[in-house]
Amino acid sequence: MAETAGMFIRLLFSLGVVIGLMWAAAHFVKRRGLTPMGRRQGPGVQVELLARKSLSRNSSIAIVRVGERSMVVGITDHQINKLDDADVADIDLNDAGAMWTAPSGGTPTAPPTSAWKAMLDQMRNKTVRR
Repeated sequence: MAETAGMFIRLLFSLGVVIGLMWAAAHFVKRRGLTPMGRRQGPGVQVELLARKSLSRNSSIAIVRVGERSMVVGITDHQINKLDDADVADIDLNDAGAMWTAPSGGTPTAPPTSAWKAMLDQMRNKTVRR
């Protein structure tokens, strides 16, 4: 019985050492600002989600600001595609009745009911095969 208790105590001690080493390694990596791939995280690049609209159960469209650039991205379960650059200054993301500007070279169609509808119409016009 004493032999079993001794093995159990050694097991707990070994487990404590392993968990302690894992905590120390995580603390070191976090303190150094390293990512899992070994690269340092830059403090300058900021990613901000400005707006997002679901199109279906597995897909959505979003406006994202990365640093000084804003872009429209399509999001599915398996990938994210950049659809176009966005000029956020021309879009009132809080006003549901706001319209996006007509795409360059395109002709505006009937006024959409919302800013999201206008954005989707613009993206659809840009991706239509002719």
